[in-house]
Amino acid sequence: MNLSQPLFAARSLGRWSLLTAALLLAACSNMSQQAEQRAQTAALSSTTPQTASTLGTQWGEGRESRVYSVQAQRVEPQRDELQLAYSDERSIRQALGQNLDAQRSILLDQGKVELSVHDARDMPLTIYSSIGQNNYQLAGKAGERYVLVYTNRSATPYEIITTVDGLDVLSGKPGSRSHNGYMLQAGAVLRIEGFRKSAEEVAAFRFSGKDRAYAANSLAGDTRNIGVIGAVLYEVRPVKPSQPVSPTANPFPGDAGKGQYAPPPRY
Repeated sequence: MNLSQPLFAARSLGRWSLLTAALLLAACSNMSQQAEQRAQTAALSSTTPQTASTLGTQWGEGRESRVYSVQAQRVEPQRDELQLAYSDERSIRQALGQNLDAQRSILLDQGKVELSVHDARDMPLTIYSSIGQNNYQLAGKAGERYVLVYTNRSATPYEIITTVDGLDVLSGKPGSRSHNGYMLQAGAVLRIEGFRKSAEEVAAFRFSGKDRAYAANSLAGDTRNIGVIGAVLYEVRPVKPSQPVSPTANPFPGDAGKGQYAPPPRY
């Protein structure tokens, strides 16, 4: 049996976008599936990149990104999973040698979803790998802002759980496949610009030295995971809400979403 719970859609930079944050998405499965998930739950935070990274991702400047509630339902099992290491280009080329391939995007779930990583000018960054292998390595530069861009080329909506340096981009907690993720609508483009600070704002992703990385300055972070981006895809089904939600007066509005989003770093 699957449980449907509220999701959140986002408004960014004064225009409605097609991204949806599945902050409260949950699903039930049989006991064997739950046991398997528990055995794997730490993988997104414990995996390390294939090349020793010289870079981390810093908690950058605030960028507007608003969310609101919708309804959807996760479909088990997961459709695909990705590990994307990143470092400076010179280190990547030295590690891979002459047996390297270069591309601008990665295909997920048999090409239904395409991931590219864009810079501040919205140009795709180069992703390297060994020829014929999937040991993807993203080339970045310290100080450079980047955005994760997911393009859905299918008629199926997806939930995408994303981690950076082993930390969930929504909550700032150690990454897990059981966490909630962003919802990528059918035929839409999802842009994840940073760690979510609140329902209105994210902290931009910026390449940095490893000592300035958010994961190195967060109680939930583990420096062994710096230098890797993770993603897990699930199909989702839209669900009509059981009853309309009517706004009510809130005497403590500052507590809304408390503990739900990523806390700021401590330097």
